[in-house]
Amino acid sequence: MMGFLQAVYKLAQKDSVSKSDLWSRLDLPGDPENGRVIRVGLKVSAFCAPYTVTGIGTIDVADLLAGDLSEEQWKTRYLFREPSSPSTGWRYTPIIKIGQPTTYEKFEESWQKFRKTLSEKTFPDFENSGVLAPGSTEIIIVALEERKQEIFSYMEKKRPHTLVFGIEENGIFHYPGDLQPFVDYCAHKLGNLSKPSSGGICSVCADPLTNVFHLDKIFSFATFDKPGFIPALNSNNKGGVFPICERCFDTFTRGRAILDRDFTDSDTLRGYNLWVIPEVLGGTTGEKITQRSFEDYFRSKKTSSEAQVLRYLTSLGENLVFHFVIWQKMQAKELLHLMVEDVSPSWLSTLENHWKAIRKCLYPEETPAAKDDLKYMFSFIFFIFSEQSQKSDEDKSVLTKIAIEIVSRLLSRRSIDTLWLKSIFVSRFPSLFSGPGNPKFSLQKQLMFIEYVSIVNQYVNRITN
Repeated sequence: MMGFLQAVYKLAQKDSVSKSDLWSRLDLPGDPENGRVIRVGLKVSAFCAPYTVTGIGTIDVADLLAGDLSEEQWKTRYLFREPSSPSTGWRYTPIIKIGQPTTYEKFEESWQKFRKTLSEKTFPDFENSGVLAPGSTEIIIVALEERKQEIFSYMEKKRPHTLVFGIEENGIFHYPGDLQPFVDYCAHKLGNLSKPSSGGICSVCADPLTNVFHLDKIFSFATFDKPGFIPALNSNNKGGVFPICERCFDTFTRGRAILDRDFTDSDTLRGYNLWVIPEVLGGTTGEKITQRSFEDYFRSKKTSSEAQVLRYLTSLGENLVFHFVIWQKMQAKELLHLMVEDVSPSWLSTLENHWKAIRKCLYPEETPAAKDDLKYMFSFIFFIFSEQSQKSDEDKSVLTKIAIEIVSRLLSRRSIDTLWLKSIFVSRFPSLFSGPGNPKFSLQKQLMFIEYVSIVNQYVNRITN
């Protein structure tokens, strides 16, 4: 969808980059606010490649973003990027995420998986590429096994941890990005994200293509089996997904990082990520100020329990439109569930006002501020369908898709068939009445939502006919 792509592109263009565009393709290996790294210093016989590892020296712990360095500078030190698939037989850098500890017993269970990744998919390719000397992998793994309890002792509860391997020299820990052989290795792997081009032009800027990049390296849901996303428009073209040039690839990569950092709401719809991406109409100075105010709000409120991003959207003027994306992280995969473009603040305000009115009519005794905003309304939609699902995961998946379809129709000003909606609710009565909840309250919620949909349908029909 070009509206979404254009908005992401604009976000990245406004974001300054202090390093070569190559580093815009890198990520942080953990949560910048709460993440910690356990640094494992490798002892080597000589401080030059191929590094001959003789054992493990100092193991210590640090915050993910320690000191005064910027995020961009830390990316260049970690050299981290997730591989395109967990089964990939190499990694961009000698780093592995090990999560949050609970007990040492559970850590030991997970350790076998970490050990396998390090011994089979991390260090061997560094040996094959001449960064590490042959035999280094076995020395590292044996030494790690002896000191895994020490590693666990550095882990704090409720904080994600990452193992970072570097070279230790005279008591100083050198991160992978401090060492030119690791930098060259990573740069070579990043360069392989593209393929040589036999011609054609970039799908974004129309410049001639010398090397072809594709959006599926940035948005893994941008594949040919996703007809809702623009790269999948031509299913017969299996040679690539929306070919773009290197400059635009780096711009989109920066844009994706900005989305993940500043525009991701994982609270409104539990288990799903919601992107709300603003796009300025016209580009005047005043409109840019309006967009900046939204970005500042999102950044300052996204970790707050008082965050009401959707409510804030309804208060904005017509200088902006918003693009909504709902996606789900499933291990290394990203599943795209919804993309609705060009949603105006006035339409969001209309949806919220109708929701307020129906709640006030049916529940006049309740405090209006608590449950009258769009954030609650969207969460409510997911709840009334999830509470009916007492059966299999497949059953839950079907109901979740229905809830997402309803959200999509509300955002995109499309009517919802109330007979269809009623039939879904009625078909679930047996599980509803046999479940642990109070069916009276559930039925009240269903009736209220049907009434709300009927009111919105009337409004949609008036403005579309």
